[in-house]
Formats: sequence, C-alpha cells, structure tokens
Amino acid sequence: MDISSEKKKRGRPAHKAAIGREGLIEATLALLRTCTPTDLTLLDIARQVNVDPALIRYYFGGKDGLLRAATLHLLDVTQLGSQSPSDGQDIERMLYRRIRLIIDIGRQNPHFVQLVLREIYQGKDPQTGEVLDTIAQRGVDLSEAILHARPPRPGLPQIDPRMLHVVLVGACTFFATAQPLFGVLFADSNDEALAEQYSRFLTDLLLRGVGVVGAPASVV
Repeated sequence: MDISSEKKKRGRPAHKAAIGREGLIEATLALLRTCTPTDLTLLDIARQVNVDPALIRYYFGGKDGLLRAATLHLLDVTQLGSQSPSDGQDIERMLYRRIRLIIDIGRQNPHFVQLVLREIYQGKDPQTGEVLDTIAQRGVDLSEAILHARPPRPGLPQIDPRMLHVVLVGACTFFATAQPLFGVLFADSNDEALAEQYSRFLTDLLLRGVGVVGAPASVV
C-alpha cells in the first residue's frame, strides 16, 4: 500500500481551488449578507468557492464551527480597529472611531448581532468565553476613560462604566438592526450620510450626557 496516499486520504480533502480556512470564512460572510445563518448550508458555502463540503468539515467540524469562526473573525476586526485608552489620547476621537467601527461592521454584516448573540454570548466553547471576557473588558476600559475625562464638578452623577458600555453597544448595534425605522424617519438621507450623522450624534450625546465638557460639534 502507498503510505503517502493513505495519509492524504485521512488529511485535508482534495478540492478544485486553492481555498484555505480564511477563504471559507470570507465566503461565509459574503453569503451571510443575503442569507440568514439558519438558512445557510454547507453546500451553499462549498458551491460559492467550488470546493467539496468535506473541506469545510475538515477545517471547522461543521456549520456551527464555521459560523463561530466567522463571528470570531468579525470580532477580531472590531478589536483591531479599537484603540486601548491611554493617557494623552483624544477621548472624543477614540469614542467616535469605536462607534463608527461597530456601526460599519453591522452595516456590512446584517446578521452580526445575531451571530454574536448565538456564537459568543450563548456559546459554550472555552474560546468564545475568553473572547467575551476580552471584549467586555475592552469596552469597560473605554467607558472608564470617558468617565475619567470628566472635569471635577459638584453634582456629577455616579455612573457605572459597565452600564455605559452596555448603552454604547446597544445604541451602535441598534442602528444596523433598525434600518426600516431609520428609513422611515430619514427617508431623504443615504446610508453613508446617515451612518456618519448617527455616529457623530451618538458621540456628542454620550460625552455631553456623562459630563465631558468642550466636545466640539465635529470630529476629525
């Protein structure tokens, strides 16, 4: 028996195109722009990149594993685009970029919130638990930086940075999930202009609402 041939049978399945793990994730995210996670099948993904469905099972174990990997990829993009707060950084610019990043990812991936809820918040995989811890702490760090930027003034309310983080995430993700409502309220605005307007509005609202003064009307 040809030992090398036997090993090949047990390993990575042969396929027509040079598609790897990242390519399968990209194909999945592309399909999820027009298809729900529930309706998406391994065969759909395999056909998208002209590979055998066995290749998906080889890399991810099945559809659930692939959806989890795609969700983690989107969260990695979110984290890479978010700066950790540090002394001397412009808190308004940092907050605006964070808001705009979450909004844009939601616009480009309409099922982002559903995926995060299913694969991260409700996930049982140890890796997803670590990711959730990291995301939560990163968000709380930004909330604490915002609160620390408040000048000392009498009467400032005590604000839990964890609550502020939840409000921020909720306001950002709502933009993507409530597009029909925005379409009715802002029928004369295009998507890009509305995303920009909402991002600036939310930045200003949060900074002024918690008591950070001197927030200009525009963000560079």
